[in-house]
This record gives sequence, structure tokens and C-alpha cells, in this order.
Amino acid sequence: MSENTISPAQAEQRLSSPADDLAMIRELAEEGRMQPLQGGKYLVMWGIISSIGLAFTGLLVSGLLDLPGYSVMIFWGAVSTFGGVMSGRWSKQGQGTTLSESIGSKVEAMVWTIAGVFLSIIAIMLFSMPIYAGPRLEAMGLEYGVLFGMMSPIVFGLYAICLAATSVAGRAPWLRPFVILAFLFSALTMLLIMSYWQFVAAIIGVLATTVVPGLIMLDKNRKAQGQIAQGMT
Repeated sequence: MSENTISPAQAEQRLSSPADDLAMIRELAEEGRMQPLQGGKYLVMWGIISSIGLAFTGLLVSGLLDLPGYSVMIFWGAVSTFGGVMSGRWSKQGQGTTLSESIGSKVEAMVWTIAGVFLSIIAIMLFSMPIYAGPRLEAMGLEYGVLFGMMSPIVFGLYAICLAATSVAGRAPWLRPFVILAFLFSALTMLLIMSYWQFVAAIIGVLATTVVPGLIMLDKNRKAQGQIAQGMT
């Protein structure tokens, strides 16, 4: 080996100085701390919005509300827009804070955002299905209501995945029972498909798997902030 030849070990040392290594270790330690999860208010808000939307849809389907069918899409569009605006405002307020930059908060925000986008696409396609696939559905003998009834089992399946990812990334094992609960409600809403009881089960399930853990997150944040305030005095 010539004098000008650099070994892999020497190249690695040149690429990464001790100061860089210490900075990286400090950053990982900072992000890996057991920071309280920040998505509590999002879960509570979207859980309430979803419950109200399900109640409205159930009342309309049962005939207790005498409104045209397209009012369901208008209603969901209105409440979803409100939720999106509030989520955007809260996200901007939390940018740049230590808590928002933790690994748990980043993963939590990402998985729930992706799930929300997916559910929005599915909902839009289901609502508009009679327009672009009506003749095909009739030819195959498929009933539109059955396909729409699949929305709840899909939603709770996604809730389970998001809660599980949040539990691992945010070091929050207390979320694991809610993962199991989401799977149970996915099965239950499938069992009750094409019945009014499916809406009842879906509302209870949404409250149990989003609002309840969201309130727990908010309580943990409140306690953590109290401990920080005591430490500063």
C-alpha cells in the first residue's frame, strides 16, 4: 500500500470528526427522550368531528332527517374543512419547538396525516361511485350501501396501525390497549354492516379509540409542563 493510499478507517475518521460525532449523539439523545406526545388535541377534535359526521349520516340513512342524499357529502366536507383549518393553525403554532421535533411527535404526525389523506381519497371515491361506476355495480349485482359500509372497518384498521406506530415511536405503551380496541371495533362494525347499529358502534368506537387517548395525551402534557415549570422555579 502506497503512502498516499487512505484506508477505509482513515477515510471514515476524516469524514466524521469527534465534534460531529458528539453533535450527532446529542441530537439523537435529545430526540429520543421520553417526550409526551403532542397529538392529543388533534385526536380529540377529529374524534368529535367524526362522531358528529357519523351521527348525521346515520340519522339521514334511517330517515329521521328528511334531507337529500348529497347533503351527507356537504356536511362531511364542511366539518372536514373546519378540522383541516384548525389542524393547520395548531401545526404552525407548534413548529420549531423541542417537543414537536422529537421522534415520537414526528412519527405521530406523519402516520396520522397519511391515514387522513387516504381516508379522504376513499371517502371521495365512495361518495362519487354511483357517478363513475353505477352501471358496473348494477351489472355485477353489487349494492352501493355495502361498499359504503366497509368504510368503518377500514377506518378502525387504520386507527390500529396509527396507534401502534405512535406507541412505539413515542415510547407510549399505554396506547397498546387502544390498538386492540381499534381492531375489535373494526371486526364489530364489519359484523354489523348494513344495519343502523353499525353507526352506533362506529360512534362509540371513534370516541373510545381517538377522543379517550387524546384526552390522556393532553393530561400527560399538562403534567409534564407542570413539572418543567416547577424545575425552573
